[in-house]
Amino acid sequence: MKYIKQHKIVFALILLIPIIIFTGQYYLNKSSVEISSSQQIQTEVKKGNISSTVSASGQIETANYLAITTSVNGIVKKVYVKEGDIVKKGQKIIEVTLDSEGEISLANAYASYLRAKNALDSAKNSLIPLESAVIQKEEAFDTEKEENSYQSHDERISYKLAENDYFTAKNNYESKKNELTQLQISANSAWNEYQSQSPVITASYDGYIANIVAVEGTRIENSVSERSVQTVASIKIEGTPIAVLNITELDINNIKVGQKAKILLNSVRDETFTGTVVGIDKIGSLTGGVSNYPVIIKFDQNTDKALPNMGVEADIILESKEGILYVPTAAVKSTKNGKAVTVVANGQQINTAVKTGISDSSNTEILEGLNEGDVVLMETLPTSGFSTNSQVQFRGVGGVVPFGGR
Repeated sequence: MKYIKQHKIVFALILLIPIIIFTGQYYLNKSSVEISSSQQIQTEVKKGNISSTVSASGQIETANYLAITTSVNGIVKKVYVKEGDIVKKGQKIIEVTLDSEGEISLANAYASYLRAKNALDSAKNSLIPLESAVIQKEEAFDTEKEENSYQSHDERISYKLAENDYFTAKNNYESKKNELTQLQISANSAWNEYQSQSPVITASYDGYIANIVAVEGTRIENSVSERSVQTVASIKIEGTPIAVLNITELDINNIKVGQKAKILLNSVRDETFTGTVVGIDKIGSLTGGVSNYPVIIKFDQNTDKALPNMGVEADIILESKEGILYVPTAAVKSTKNGKAVTVVANGQQINTAVKTGISDSSNTEILEGLNEGDVVLMETLPTSGFSTNSQVQFRGVGGVVPFGGR
């Protein structure tokens, strides 16, 4: 029994010693990691420029490309322009040979236009006598006001009748004018509909042809019931692209109209464009629990590289300062009394209170407390961790038991 007990003790020790060694190495390594979690390096206070910015992403909303569309059905008969041609409003772009459905749509549109035009002409004609009546009743009312003494009952009745006649005539005239305005809108709409069914497709604006997507022989098909349209070309007009950026609720109150922005197109990474904030949507939208507020940026210069729906990234400049003192942001520490940095002077480290200004992504402005050339300490992450090649060995029964990294 005594022999068995001794063997049990030895066996327990054999199991316990590796556990002790492993635990010790774990805490030793942990201590090494904690000690190496950061490093301090020296850097100087410098003078330069800093810009405080808000970064955001979005897309090109418009690049001054306007689509030329048609709702006709038929075959392209003739293309009158080519890409790059300068065109004027109303100039022929494409002519189409209408099919039977297209001919019917054109005839119906023209009939609708004639009805709208006739109604408008009739209203214009009926407005003339109403206008004359207003003039006559106004003159009679003015005469009544000048000659009427308002003393007798008949005079007061006469004045009241003249007044009522004038205001009745005026109301009839204004009512007909409002009706005329609505009829003019209807006539314009009917004319536009007729034009959209025309076999001759014209330029809607002055500009130059950016692209043609229809050639002679191309079939154009549209749904009459759904009033669909088909793009046959696009015109580039004068102007600069406009981008819309999504700004978070944390930054939107810092954005102001007139602020400048640096813009990068996702498709053109080697060129930076500039722009200006021209509009801010203060209502915004909520998506997935995140509030976003669209901000409109207008490019300062025109560019053919910006196309509609392209992705963009931009830095909106909130504030910019030149010739100021700054240190890396990592050198600035927060204390209960404010901000501080560690200054190295004569081999000593001195905790120095500072007053800070604006910051960018890496540097912070120093308003008070430091001079150009002062040496300060900054915290950095270690470039390399502790070695993993160490190995603790325990020689036990049957050979060496390794612990640690390989």
